[in-house]
Amino acid sequence: MRVKRVCMVALVAVAMAVAMQGCAGPAASPDTSVAIATFNIQWLGDGQDDRQPRSNADYLRIADIIIKSDADVLGVQEIENDVALSKVLRYLDGYQGFVSEAGGQQRVGIVYRKGIQVERLADYTPLQLQQPQRLRPGLVVRCVKGSFDWVQMVVHLKSTSRYDSTAAMVEESRRIRRQQAAVLRRWADSVVLAGVETDVVITGDFNDFPGRTSNSTLDTLRDAPTLWFATATLTSCKNPRWTVIDHVVVSQAMKDRYINGSARTENMHAFLTTQEAQSVSDHCPVVARFSTLRTN
Repeated sequence: MRVKRVCMVALVAVAMAVAMQGCAGPAASPDTSVAIATFNIQWLGDGQDDRQPRSNADYLRIADIIIKSDADVLGVQEIENDVALSKVLRYLDGYQGFVSEAGGQQRVGIVYRKGIQVERLADYTPLQLQQPQRLRPGLVVRCVKGSFDWVQMVVHLKSTSRYDSTAAMVEESRRIRRQQAAVLRRWADSVVLAGVETDVVITGDFNDFPGRTSNSTLDTLRDAPTLWFATATLTSCKNPRWTVIDHVVVSQAMKDRYINGSARTENMHAFLTTQEAQSVSDHCPVVARFSTLRTN
Protein backbone atom coordinates (compact mmCIF):
# COMPACT_ATOMS: atom_id res chain seq x y z
CA MET A 1 0.00 0.00 0.00
CA ARG A 2 2.87 2.37 0.88
CA VAL A 3 4.48 1.80 -2.55
CA LYS A 4 1.20 2.56 -4.31
CA ARG A 5 0.76 5.73 -2.26
CA VAL A 6 4.29 6.94 -3.05
CA CYS A 7 3.73 6.28 -6.75
CA MET A 8 0.42 8.13 -6.67
CA VAL A 9 2.04 11.15 -4.99
CA ALA A 10 4.77 11.14 -7.64
CA LEU A 11 2.21 11.01 -10.44
CA VAL A 12 0.27 13.91 -8.95
CA ALA A 13 3.48 15.92 -8.64
CA VAL A 14 4.33 15.27 -12.29
CA ALA A 15 0.81 16.20 -13.39
CA MET A 16 0.97 19.44 -11.40
CA ALA A 17 4.35 20.30 -12.90
CA VAL A 18 3.05 19.74 -16.41
CA ALA A 19 -0.04 21.83 -15.70
CA MET A 20 2.05 24.66 -14.27
CA GLN A 21 4.32 24.57 -17.28
CA GLY A 22 1.29 24.87 -19.53
CA CYS A 23 0.05 27.91 -17.61
CA ALA A 24 3.44 29.58 -17.97
CA GLY A 25 3.22 29.65 -21.76
CA PRO A 26 5.27 27.84 -24.41
CA ALA A 27 8.31 25.93 -23.14
CA ALA A 28 11.82 26.74 -24.32
CA SER A 29 13.69 24.07 -26.26
CA PRO A 30 16.19 24.54 -29.11
CA ASP A 31 14.25 22.01 -31.19
CA THR A 32 10.82 23.60 -30.67
CA SER A 33 11.71 27.29 -30.45
CA VAL A 34 13.57 30.01 -32.31
CA ALA A 35 15.75 32.75 -30.81
CA ILE A 36 15.33 36.03 -32.69
CA ALA A 37 17.80 38.81 -31.96
CA THR A 38 19.20 42.15 -33.07
CA PHE A 39 22.75 43.52 -32.88
CA ASN A 40 24.14 46.88 -34.01
CA ILE A 41 27.82 46.09 -34.76
CA GLN A 42 28.83 49.79 -35.00
CA TRP A 43 30.49 50.68 -38.29
CA LEU A 44 31.43 47.14 -39.33
CA GLY A 45 33.66 47.90 -42.33
CA ASP A 46 35.18 45.93 -45.19
CA GLY A 47 38.79 46.75 -44.31
CA GLN A 48 39.10 49.73 -46.66
CA ASP A 49 39.22 53.13 -44.94
CA ASP A 50 36.99 51.87 -42.13
CA ARG A 51 35.42 54.35 -39.76
CA GLN A 52 36.24 51.91 -36.94
CA PRO A 53 39.28 49.77 -37.87
CA ARG A 54 39.26 46.25 -36.45
CA SER A 55 41.76 43.42 -36.15
CA ASN A 56 41.13 39.73 -36.77
CA ALA A 57 40.88 39.35 -33.00
CA ASP A 58 38.09 41.94 -32.96
CA TYR A 59 36.13 40.09 -35.67
CA LEU A 60 36.58 36.88 -33.67
CA ARG A 61 35.21 38.58 -30.56
CA ILE A 62 32.16 39.79 -32.49
CA ALA A 63 31.54 36.25 -33.70
CA ASP A 64 31.94 34.95 -30.16
CA ILE A 65 29.33 37.42 -28.87
CA ILE A 66 26.89 36.23 -31.54
CA ILE A 67 27.51 32.60 -30.58
CA LYS A 68 27.00 33.41 -26.90
CA SER A 69 23.69 35.12 -27.72
CA ASP A 70 22.47 31.73 -29.03
CA ALA A 71 20.50 33.58 -31.71
CA ASP A 72 18.98 31.54 -34.52
CA VAL A 73 18.11 34.61 -36.59
CA LEU A 74 19.96 37.86 -35.90
CA GLY A 75 19.15 41.21 -37.47
CA VAL A 76 22.33 43.32 -37.74
CA GLN A 77 22.89 47.03 -38.30
CA GLU A 78 25.72 49.36 -39.41
CA ILE A 79 27.23 46.85 -41.86
CA GLU A 80 29.08 48.42 -44.78
CA ASN A 81 28.56 45.55 -47.25
CA ASP A 82 28.67 41.77 -47.66
CA VAL A 83 32.49 41.81 -47.54
CA ALA A 84 32.34 43.43 -44.12
CA LEU A 85 29.85 40.84 -42.88
CA SER A 86 32.00 38.02 -44.25
CA LYS A 87 34.83 39.10 -41.94
CA VAL A 88 32.62 37.99 -39.03
CA LEU A 89 30.93 35.05 -40.77
CA ARG A 90 34.29 33.33 -41.39
CA TYR A 91 34.45 32.77 -37.63
CA LEU A 92 30.80 31.63 -37.40
CA ASP A 93 30.73 27.98 -38.40
CA GLY A 94 27.13 26.98 -39.11
CA TYR A 95 25.93 30.51 -39.87
CA GLN A 96 25.42 32.52 -43.02
CA GLY A 97 24.04 35.95 -43.86
CA PHE A 98 23.67 38.91 -46.18
CA VAL A 99 23.02 42.66 -46.09
CA SER A 100 20.55 45.02 -47.76
CA GLU A 101 21.34 46.24 -51.24
CA ALA A 102 20.99 49.90 -50.21
CA GLY A 103 21.90 51.95 -47.19
CA GLY A 104 25.37 53.41 -47.76
CA GLN A 105 28.02 52.49 -45.19
CA GLN A 106 25.42 51.61 -42.56
CA ARG A 107 23.32 48.87 -44.07
CA VAL A 108 21.14 46.39 -42.24
CA GLY A 109 21.46 42.65 -42.68
CA ILE A 110 20.62 39.21 -41.38
CA VAL A 111 22.74 36.41 -39.87
CA TYR A 112 21.17 32.99 -39.37
CA ARG A 113 21.88 29.34 -38.66
CA LYS A 114 22.22 27.21 -41.77
CA GLY A 115 19.38 24.94 -40.69
CA ILE A 116 16.97 27.85 -41.04
CA GLN A 117 15.67 28.98 -44.42
CA VAL A 118 15.88 32.73 -45.00
CA GLU A 119 14.64 34.28 -48.24
CA ARG A 120 15.42 37.86 -49.19
CA LEU A 121 12.15 39.57 -50.14
CA ALA A 122 12.98 43.26 -50.52
CA ASP A 123 14.73 46.38 -49.34
CA TYR A 124 11.87 48.34 -47.77
CA THR A 125 12.49 51.83 -49.16
CA PRO A 126 9.37 53.57 -47.72
CA LEU A 127 11.32 53.65 -44.44
CA GLN A 128 13.69 56.14 -46.10
CA LEU A 129 10.90 58.74 -46.38
CA GLN A 130 12.18 59.76 -49.82
CA GLN A 131 15.58 60.62 -48.32
CA PRO A 132 17.77 57.76 -49.59
CA GLN A 133 21.02 59.62 -48.97
CA ARG A 134 20.12 60.18 -45.32
CA LEU A 135 17.95 57.30 -44.12
CA ARG A 136 18.31 53.53 -44.30
CA PRO A 137 15.79 51.11 -45.85
CA GLY A 138 14.57 48.09 -43.98
CA LEU A 139 15.43 44.55 -45.09
CA VAL A 140 12.42 42.23 -45.40
CA VAL A 141 12.96 38.47 -45.28
CA ARG A 142 10.87 35.34 -44.94
CA CYS A 143 12.18 32.81 -42.42
CA VAL A 144 11.32 29.14 -41.92
CA LYS A 145 12.35 26.84 -39.08
CA GLY A 146 10.83 23.40 -39.30
CA SER A 147 7.11 23.81 -40.01
CA PHE A 148 7.01 27.37 -38.66
CA ASP A 149 7.47 30.44 -40.84
CA TRP A 150 7.37 34.21 -40.30
CA VAL A 151 8.07 37.51 -42.07
CA GLN A 152 10.72 39.76 -40.56
CA MET A 153 12.02 43.26 -41.20
CA VAL A 154 15.41 44.45 -39.97
CA VAL A 155 15.56 48.21 -39.34
CA HIS A 156 17.81 51.02 -38.17
CA LEU A 157 15.77 54.13 -37.40
CA LYS A 158 17.00 57.72 -37.39
CA SER A 159 19.20 58.54 -34.41
CA THR A 160 19.29 61.62 -32.21
CA SER A 161 23.04 62.07 -31.77
CA ARG A 162 25.76 64.52 -30.80
CA TYR A 163 25.72 65.77 -34.39
CA ASP A 164 22.30 67.29 -33.68
CA SER A 165 23.90 70.46 -32.34
CA THR A 166 20.76 72.58 -32.04
CA ALA A 167 17.32 72.09 -30.50
CA ALA A 168 15.80 72.31 -33.97
CA MET A 169 18.05 69.49 -35.26
CA VAL A 170 17.17 67.31 -32.29
CA GLU A 171 13.46 67.82 -32.87
CA GLU A 172 13.88 67.09 -36.59
CA SER A 173 15.49 63.74 -35.76
CA ARG A 174 12.60 62.92 -33.47
CA ARG A 175 10.07 63.93 -36.10
CA ILE A 176 11.71 61.65 -38.66
CA ARG A 177 11.79 58.73 -36.24
CA ARG A 178 8.09 59.21 -35.45
CA GLN A 179 7.33 59.05 -39.18
CA GLN A 180 9.40 55.90 -39.56
CA ALA A 181 7.55 54.29 -36.64
CA ALA A 182 4.24 55.06 -38.38
CA VAL A 183 5.57 53.49 -41.59
CA LEU A 184 6.53 50.34 -39.70
CA ARG A 185 3.11 50.03 -38.12
CA ARG A 186 1.39 50.35 -41.50
CA TRP A 187 3.72 47.75 -42.97
CA ALA A 188 3.14 45.23 -40.17
CA ASP A 189 -0.64 45.72 -40.26
CA SER A 190 -0.71 45.38 -44.05
CA VAL A 191 1.13 42.04 -43.90
CA VAL A 192 -1.35 40.64 -41.38
CA LEU A 193 -4.42 42.10 -43.14
CA ALA A 194 -3.30 40.57 -46.43
CA GLY A 195 -4.09 37.22 -44.85
CA VAL A 196 -0.93 35.50 -46.02
CA GLU A 197 1.13 35.75 -42.80
CA THR A 198 0.13 36.57 -39.23
CA ASP A 199 3.54 35.97 -37.62
CA VAL A 200 5.42 39.23 -38.17
CA VAL A 201 8.65 40.44 -36.56
CA ILE A 202 10.50 43.77 -36.62
CA THR A 203 14.04 43.74 -35.21
CA GLY A 204 16.60 46.48 -35.06
CA ASP A 205 18.05 49.63 -33.61
CA PHE A 206 15.04 51.88 -32.93
CA ASN A 207 17.16 54.61 -31.32
CA ASP A 208 14.48 54.99 -28.63
CA PHE A 209 12.51 52.92 -26.14
CA PRO A 210 8.72 52.52 -25.91
CA GLY A 211 8.51 53.54 -22.25
CA ARG A 212 9.76 57.08 -22.83
CA THR A 213 7.26 59.58 -21.46
CA SER A 214 8.84 62.80 -22.71
CA ASN A 215 9.51 63.39 -26.44
CA SER A 216 8.56 59.79 -27.24
CA THR A 217 8.94 58.79 -30.87
CA LEU A 218 7.70 55.17 -30.81
CA ASP A 219 4.14 55.84 -29.66
CA THR A 220 2.65 54.59 -32.91
CA LEU A 221 4.26 51.19 -32.43
CA ARG A 222 3.87 51.05 -28.65
CA ASP A 223 0.16 51.88 -28.75
CA ALA A 224 -0.69 49.60 -31.69
CA PRO A 225 -3.06 46.83 -30.53
CA THR A 226 -1.55 44.62 -33.22
CA LEU A 227 2.08 44.88 -32.06
CA TRP A 228 4.11 44.11 -28.92
CA PHE A 229 7.64 45.01 -27.75
CA ALA A 230 9.09 41.75 -26.40
CA THR A 231 12.15 43.66 -25.16
CA ALA A 232 10.51 46.80 -23.75
CA THR A 233 11.77 46.39 -20.17
CA LEU A 234 15.34 45.30 -20.84
CA THR A 235 18.19 47.48 -19.62
CA SER A 236 21.37 48.46 -21.43
CA CYS A 237 24.53 46.37 -21.14
CA LYS A 238 26.52 49.61 -20.84
CA ASN A 239 24.48 51.17 -18.05
CA PRO A 240 21.72 49.36 -16.09
CA ARG A 241 19.95 52.70 -15.55
CA TRP A 242 19.30 52.97 -19.29
CA THR A 243 16.61 51.11 -21.23
CA VAL A 244 17.65 49.34 -24.42
CA ILE A 245 17.03 51.02 -27.78
CA ASP A 246 17.48 47.77 -29.72
CA HIS A 247 14.25 45.80 -29.89
CA VAL A 248 12.32 42.76 -31.03
CA VAL A 249 8.75 43.82 -31.91
CA VAL A 250 6.17 41.21 -32.91
CA SER A 251 2.59 40.79 -34.07
CA GLN A 252 -0.07 39.43 -31.70
CA ALA A 253 0.12 35.96 -33.25
CA MET A 254 3.87 35.96 -32.65
CA LYS A 255 3.36 37.26 -29.10
CA ASP A 256 1.36 34.12 -28.33
CA ARG A 257 4.50 32.13 -29.17
CA TYR A 258 6.77 34.11 -26.84
CA ILE A 259 8.69 32.02 -24.31
CA ASN A 260 8.03 33.78 -20.99
CA GLY A 261 11.14 35.34 -19.48
CA SER A 262 13.33 34.64 -22.52
CA ALA A 263 14.01 38.25 -23.52
CA ARG A 264 17.54 39.24 -22.49
CA THR A 265 20.63 41.24 -23.35
CA GLU A 266 23.89 39.41 -24.06
CA ASN A 267 26.16 41.44 -21.78
CA MET A 268 29.65 41.28 -23.27
CA HIS A 269 30.88 43.75 -20.64
CA ALA A 270 30.67 40.92 -18.11
CA PHE A 271 33.60 39.07 -19.70
CA LEU A 272 35.46 41.56 -21.96
CA THR A 273 37.73 44.39 -20.95
CA THR A 274 36.54 47.92 -21.69
CA GLN A 275 38.90 48.16 -24.66
CA GLU A 276 37.82 44.79 -26.05
CA ALA A 277 34.14 45.69 -25.72
CA GLN A 278 34.70 49.03 -27.47
CA SER A 279 36.28 47.18 -30.40
CA VAL A 280 33.16 45.02 -30.71
CA SER A 281 30.37 47.61 -30.55
CA ASP A 282 28.66 50.26 -28.45
CA HIS A 283 25.59 47.97 -28.44
CA CYS A 284 24.99 44.42 -27.17
CA PRO A 285 22.77 41.75 -28.77
CA VAL A 286 19.14 41.72 -27.60
CA VAL A 287 17.38 38.35 -27.82
CA ALA A 288 13.88 36.87 -27.40
CA ARG A 289 12.77 33.27 -27.93
CA PHE A 290 9.52 32.01 -29.49
CA SER A 291 7.86 28.61 -29.82
CA THR A 292 7.78 26.99 -33.25
CA LEU A 293 5.11 24.46 -32.28
CA ARG A 294 1.65 24.58 -33.82
CA THR A 295 -0.68 26.82 -31.84
CA ASN A 296 -3.94 25.12 -32.89
